[in-house]
This record gives sequence, C-alpha cells and structure tokens, in this order.
Amino acid sequence: MTTTTDFSGPLAYDLANYVALLKAIGRASPCILKQLHALDRLTLTLPLPSQSIDEAFAKAWLAPSDTRGPNTRRGRYFLLRGFCLFLAKRRPQTFVPDQFLCPRRRPSPPPHIYTREEVRRLLDAALCLRNWGKAHPSPIRSDTMHTLLLLLATTGMRISEALRLTLEDVDLEQGILRVRQSKFKKSRIIPVSAGTLAVLEKYLKRRLRVADDHPQAAFFVSGLGKGYSTSYVQTTFRQIAIQAKIHSPNQRGPRLHDFRHSFAVTRLLLWYRQDANVMARLPLLSTYLGHSQVSDTQVYLQATADLLTEAQNRFHDFARELLPEGGPS
Repeated sequence: MTTTTDFSGPLAYDLANYVALLKAIGRASPCILKQLHALDRLTLTLPLPSQSIDEAFAKAWLAPSDTRGPNTRRGRYFLLRGFCLFLAKRRPQTFVPDQFLCPRRRPSPPPHIYTREEVRRLLDAALCLRNWGKAHPSPIRSDTMHTLLLLLATTGMRISEALRLTLEDVDLEQGILRVRQSKFKKSRIIPVSAGTLAVLEKYLKRRLRVADDHPQAAFFVSGLGKGYSTSYVQTTFRQIAIQAKIHSPNQRGPRLHDFRHSFAVTRLLLWYRQDANVMARLPLLSTYLGHSQVSDTQVYLQATADLLTEAQNRFHDFARELLPEGGPS
C-alpha cells in the first residue's frame, strides 16, 4: 500500500500514489520529486475548498515571483497539469489547467559550441589550478578537473553522470564506462577512445594515492577523498573558463553542459564529411547520449556555420542534376 510519509498536506495520499506511478514509468526524476514536495507545501498554506486542486490554487502555483522566471513557471505548469489529470480520475471536481494558463517560454541562449582550440585551452587551464585550497588540501584537484573536462568533451556525458561514476563503473581493461540509472532511470555503456583511456589510467594511479579504493567509491574525488558536487564543479569550471579567456566574469559564458552540445554537433559534422547516412545514424547517437528517443537528441544539434556548409554541400550533391548549368556545385 502506498504511504504518505513523504508528504504532509491534504493531498498527501494522492501525491504519494502519483509518485509511485512516476517511478513505475521511469519519470520520477529528482527535479520532479522536488517540485511535487513544493506543491505539497503549498497545499498546507492555501485553502482547498473542493478538497482538490481548484483554479485559485493553480493560479497561485503558477504566479510569477522574483525567483521564478517564465521557463520555471512553464515547468511548474506541466507538472501541475500532469498531477491534475491523474487526480481528476479520482476526483472529478479537480481543476485541470489548460494551455491558456501555460506561461510562454523564454528563448534559451544558444549553447556555446567549443572548438578544438578552446577545449585545449580549458584543459591547460585546469592543469594550472591550485592544488591546495583554503578549506582543505587538494593534491589532485587539477588532475581531477583536467580528466573530468576531457571526459565530458570526448564522451558527451552529463556532468551528473560523470560525477556519479564509481571505481567499478570505469572498466579500463574493456575501455568502457558504465552509467547506471541516469536520467529517466536509463543505464548504458559508453566506450571511450584510446587517448581518453590513457588519461583515465594516469588519473586513477594518482587518485588511489589519496582516496579509498573500494569499488563503490567515487572515481572523481576531492582532496578529502570524497566525490565532488555538481555545484562545486560548475563554480570551478567558471574559474577555469575565465583563465582560458573563454568566459567573461560579467557574462553568462559557456557552460559544462555545452560540452554535450559540442559533442553531438561534432559527431554529426564528422558523419556529414564522411558522406554517411546521417538520418540512419541518429538513433546511434541518441542511444550513446542516453536519450529515450531520437527527438530528444535534436535539441543538441544546433546549426553552426560548419554544419550549414556541409548540409548545403550535401544538398547540391543530391540535386546536382536538377540545378541549372553553372549553378553551385
């Protein structure tokens, strides 16, 4: 039987059952669970005359604030709508928000597609990090960040996936990484290149000198022998990007996640240049990146000057016989 121990509001039982459903279909991400707990807290402060979600509650949940922009409110809309559709099957009086209450999306800034030279500068800057911080000694801090950034650049992994790798997940003999229970509870195996494998082997020797060698221990560790948090790596990466003259202190600048965009775009560009059947290979890229469907991969395939040139060349090769004489070739 579903319990209500994680929720305390008047809809605790329904929320617990909804979470059970999301877990069963692999959609109970930490972000969604965090939002549902926020929804539960709101039910404790706002009255629910109908003993269910009503229009006034929905508008309060979707109201703008200093900490909630359009995109955040849009996410809250889809979360609330999903729960209301679930709740309406049990309580017909439930208000289900329609599209008119859905906030408009704020266009996301385009991702930064790293060039080879930029990646090289970032890796060099990572090696220049101080290994002895004020809080605690970090004898392998620079090695850790250098290896971590190289792994992101050459595999397209999510930063959360890389930081969750354990010693047993990194199989240096087979040259593979085992990503367990990632986004939407998907697991996969990622083969790595010979160059990346060599760097991982070199890092592992230094890492074992300062941290636990238990198979379940984190592969990437701090000076205290513990795994790094995503927020710490993001902060450190900002320092590295500034040092590499890729990130201005007063601008948004490149992100860690842009390595994933860059990997996908580079892979697509190489296929174009190899005259490969790109559409037939997209499912392979989607699987490698850990997506459940090809459409999820499309967001990473941003148009760049190189991609547009290759696409144009591919089109002209396809339509050469249809073009007027003297046309582009």
